[in-house]
Amino acid sequence: MMNYHHLRIFWAVAREGSLRAAAAKLHLTQPTMSTQIHQLEESLGEPLFQRSGRKLILTAAGRVAMEYAEEIFGLGAELQAAFAQGMESKPNRLNVGIVDSLPKLIARELLRPVFAIGSSVRLVCHEGVLEDLVLRLKQHRLDILLTDTQISGEIAHGTFHHKLGACGISLCAAPIIARRFGKKFPHSLEGAPFLLPTPAMPLRRELDAWFHREGITPRIVAEFDDTALLKDFAADGIGIAPIHQNVLQQARESYGLTMLGAVKGIRAEFFAVSVERKVGNEAILAITGRERR
Repeated sequence: MMNYHHLRIFWAVAREGSLRAAAAKLHLTQPTMSTQIHQLEESLGEPLFQRSGRKLILTAAGRVAMEYAEEIFGLGAELQAAFAQGMESKPNRLNVGIVDSLPKLIARELLRPVFAIGSSVRLVCHEGVLEDLVLRLKQHRLDILLTDTQISGEIAHGTFHHKLGACGISLCAAPIIARRFGKKFPHSLEGAPFLLPTPAMPLRRELDAWFHREGITPRIVAEFDDTALLKDFAADGIGIAPIHQNVLQQARESYGLTMLGAVKGIRAEFFAVSVERKVGNEAILAITGRERR
């Protein structure tokens, strides 16, 4: 049986990044903590850390263990707070999975209704790849999953889609790039520098097909899994970026981007995925029940 004291020691070391820092915080000796972490690794059957210079880096198994430890000790802190403040003040915890291909600005807009329902909600967001998040949803470690693609195949069994909306795609860039390549759109894009999602992302495949239809050969200067980082590079004038049209204003305000033109024929869709056909959670209903354009 796993020793939860050993798990807490592991959790502290993972948070601090070194045995020395964690030992000072917990007022324990480094050899004692090292022994207890080793015992935890033996009970789990996997190494949890690997050394990088003076720092301890989590292994793949360590990241999984850390995820569980965060949930376990986070709930413990909530339990203490609930009894200290009175049970009526206990926040409703909403665990939301967000597929890493879903733009951060879109995710923010989809989650905004949660904070307008008038009850105390603690929103906990977990970003990851689709397959991992679906598994966590089925294990009831997530309450809802936000994605920009419909789940298909065997992993879709037992899940239900709730369409949240759809929008078009526009190509945007810093003003200096937009002035250079914005005239005679889209033919002016031939050889233009582009910042694109990685090929595994649904939007990238649609953009590649659009380039082919229009006879455009883009000069791809960078590819990103992280859409926020993509926008950061676009703001620096590195290249042209695809932006969802329902967050164009935010892209202008936050990143200073200018629109070159709309990509005809591409519509991005957004879904909430649950393991219940009809959801009853008030916070989830706020997400799935709102009209969106």
